[in-house]
Amino acid sequence: MQFWTPTEIVGCECAYSRELSRLFEEKEPSLEEVKDAFDVFDENKDGFIDALELQRVLCILGMKEGFQLENCKKMIKTFDENGDGSIDFKEFVKFMESSFVES
Repeated sequence: MQFWTPTEIVGCECAYSRELSRLFEEKEPSLEEVKDAFDVFDENKDGFIDALELQRVLCILGMKEGFQLENCKKMIKTFDENGDGSIDFKEFVKFMESSFVES
């Protein structure tokens, strides 16, 4: 079993944040663009992004972090404020806001 150190998790999140930031043409995306991005992840359209949906998108983007489902679960847990095991739109917006503040 692989365990990540906090530094590795933060590094992974930063790489992921930079990759998402590159998807938008403007410095800061509009709410509509963020919703469109959320919809790409939310494959089953239930209003939540789970680890499998995150893994699917990361693999499509060619990001090695997505190759192991456990990595995706750890990423979800980092931004899952209500502890339900998935990312809802409100949590996704907060993640995106933090991504653009850091970049």
